[in-house]
Amino acid sequence: MKKLSLLLVMGLFAFNAFSNPIIVADTTRIDGKLVLWLRANHYENGFNYGCFLGDRIMNLFENYMIINTFGGASGYSQARQIFDEKFIVDDKYIEIAQGMIAGIEAAGISLYSPTLNDDLTYKDVLIANSIPDFTAFSKAWNNKGPGCSDMASFGEATLNDPELGGKTVICRNLDWDNRPILIENALIIVWAPGGPDEQRWVSFGFVGMIGALSGFNESGIATFQNMGNHYTSPFGDQFYPVNLAQRNGLEMEDYNGDGICTPRDITDAVRDHNVASTYIINTAGPSYFDPPAEILEIHNSYGDTIRTAAQNPNGFGDNLVSTNHFRLLKPPAFCYRYNRISDSLDASNQMSKSRNWNVLKTAGVSTNLQTIQYLPQSDKIRFSFAEIGTPAYMIEPSEEYLGTFFSLVGINEQNKADHLQVSVYPNPCSNQTSISIHPTNTTHLSCAIRDITGKLLQDFGKLSVTEKSIDLMWVTGQIPNGIYFLHVDYSDAITGNKKQTTRKIVVSK
Repeated sequence: MKKLSLLLVMGLFAFNAFSNPIIVADTTRIDGKLVLWLRANHYENGFNYGCFLGDRIMNLFENYMIINTFGGASGYSQARQIFDEKFIVDDKYIEIAQGMIAGIEAAGISLYSPTLNDDLTYKDVLIANSIPDFTAFSKAWNNKGPGCSDMASFGEATLNDPELGGKTVICRNLDWDNRPILIENALIIVWAPGGPDEQRWVSFGFVGMIGALSGFNESGIATFQNMGNHYTSPFGDQFYPVNLAQRNGLEMEDYNGDGICTPRDITDAVRDHNVASTYIINTAGPSYFDPPAEILEIHNSYGDTIRTAAQNPNGFGDNLVSTNHFRLLKPPAFCYRYNRISDSLDASNQMSKSRNWNVLKTAGVSTNLQTIQYLPQSDKIRFSFAEIGTPAYMIEPSEEYLGTFFSLVGINEQNKADHLQVSVYPNPCSNQTSISIHPTNTTHLSCAIRDITGKLLQDFGKLSVTEKSIDLMWVTGQIPNGIYFLHVDYSDAITGNKKQTTRKIVVSK
């Protein structure tokens, strides 16, 4: 990881009066899905983002965004000019983007783009976060934004379900481009407040993103962005990236100042700016809000309108559906995904958690990259990410509490398929730490500790499982401050498959 080992030690910790380390950035995986955890001010969050994931950011930018989104160097040069002349963003996003560029460079990763024959700057980070907004500037870019289908269910639609009992559940299919480079760079980010009057929130998207394409905050509000239809040339200037506008409504404790954070905060945050393209923003929260869910249909030339369950077709009940076609702002156009959902609702508009998920599966397509379900009053998120050759909706979802994402720190790899329970305490540690391994389905294992470059520091060798637990000690008195990794290799006693689980250990004196 080049120069990253020293930089992480410098960037990860601030010390209070008692010299207790406060971790301000970290990464982990939950069921194989990459999670980045950020807890600092806006610039430092960007810096740590760039430090941890700079190589992935540069790879995605060079090998996907320039070529596939903008059609090569010439198209991207046009996008740079448009951004300079016609776009605005808040200072905090400039700070995050500048921090990302500084973090990439500090990690020893080149900012040079061979395709552009130029170094990337913070503006390129902001352009990457404005892809939905550039769709209106060229016919060649019209289809470059996210597709998507969403459905929120609440009230009478969920009243008869024993688990939901009238509470809200919302499910989302994020459809985009199923190229391996996007699939392999899916990313969940946990954002702690970077400034005053802000709240914690979680984004689901891809490496390099800082906006709320799909986002959830600690007030129980979820927002999802779909592209709309009826593309026209953008009118006016001072265009504001739609995903950053959604982030404003999601991240602020009370964006519109009405005394409470509700779905209307996200709607107002988007409507407060001049948008460049055509969007459908689906936002939902707990069922005690009125309404608990609403859809903003907004267009650069046609204005905007809010659609709720009150405008539903007969038979839909309290199920609010969106795809990529306006249904109120402009006359509805045919959409086969919407029709499949409609057919399911005609059969029954009653929902449980599983049926809400399964109805969205009927709208599944081969380019479905993420399927996400949120139950705000239960604090649960269920999610599947696509694998190469398999769309997300066909994969059994992981399930996690939103509060678990907010509490991730000093983090261990989490994988429900592991047949080992591995704990490290204390972590962070100073002079020593205890390692406890509880195997359930193996007879032999080996474990070792390596630094961030892969250098072997401690080899515990091959261990026979004769007790219910294996207890080890790692003496760290002479180990420099930094991040290290415990690797446990073992064979499944039933299948014989070779497996490995990893735990992160932080040494801080």
